Amino acid sequence: MTFSNDELVLEAEREIKLERESTLKIIKLFQEIAARKIYLEHGYPSFYEMVTKHFGYCAGSAMRRINAMKLVKELSQFEEKLETGELSLSVAADVQSFLYQESKIERPYSLNAKIELVETCLGKSRREVEEEFARRNPEREKRETQHAISNDRLRISFSISKELNDKLNHLKDLLGHVDPSMTTESLLERLVEVGLEKFDPKRRAERAKIRNEKKRQTAAKARVGQESDRPSNSTTPSSLATFTSAAEVKRSRYIKVHERNRVENDGRGCTFVSKSGHRCESKRFLQLDHIESFVQGGSNRAENLRWMCGAHNRNRAVQPESKSALAN
Repeated sequence: MTFSNDELVLEAEREIKLERESTLKIIKLFQEIAARKIYLEHGYPSFYEMVTKHFGYCAGSAMRRINAMKLVKELSQFEEKLETGELSLSVAADVQSFLYQESKIERPYSLNAKIELVETCLGKSRREVEEEFARRNPEREKRETQHAISNDRLRISFSISKELNDKLNHLKDLLGHVDPSMTTESLLERLVEVGLEKFDPKRRAERAKIRNEKKRQTAAKARVGQESDRPSNSTTPSSLATFTSAAEVKRSRYIKVHERNRVENDGRGCTFVSKSGHRCESKRFLQLDHIESFVQGGSNRAENLRWMCGAHNRNRAVQPESKSALAN
């Protein structure tokens, strides 16, 4: 079908209206999904993860919808403004982000103040809204941003305090004998490696495996030496065997370091698997979870332990899932 110029504009206006109505409907659906924590059932540690990985939104589009969702959940009187376009999705998301940042630095807005801010931003462009934020808080720091500049390089922009910058430069000086021309990137890479060596459960497990193998070899050599030195007629009295009554042993939730390091970890993170077969794989806030509940007699041995993210571990405590949720 061939449109005249006027018909083409009218058709675009109709589609834009439908798009705004659809966006508002999606936001309302998102509100219910987030409120019910359905993302946990589907194997995602957060609603953001589900929006990006399950629904396929890019990071920016996901955050705009999630922030707008939070704003209209609290200030439902502005839903109509979203539908008409007087309040754009981007501006709604920016307002919510600004309010969140203000609360983090102990400058929370009252309900009336939030309403006044949104009303002030109605019909404005993002640039004009940013100017409004700067007027209200001149010291507001620019949010961290990431941009891909090649297949294997990113440009990350954020601000740091002068004190932290002085510490980084001091550390560069201390490591000057290792790399006289050390850059901030190479310094961060060293610091990240130190952190991973200390906190990455997979690396800790590999080190523990090596240590245990060395101990086993040392113990084996010691036994061979003892047997060669022992008289041929020597016997080991049965009285040397010691027994501890089970009643004397008090069960503890404490997991010994060597057992913790034995827990299998493939580097993919959380082992929760949803009914549809989706594995969570979150690498943040990992915790050891008892496959057989501790209160029901489950042991603290590695065979009864698995890594789960905090969100799924807490959710399992409320709604215990079957053992089939353990990733292979």
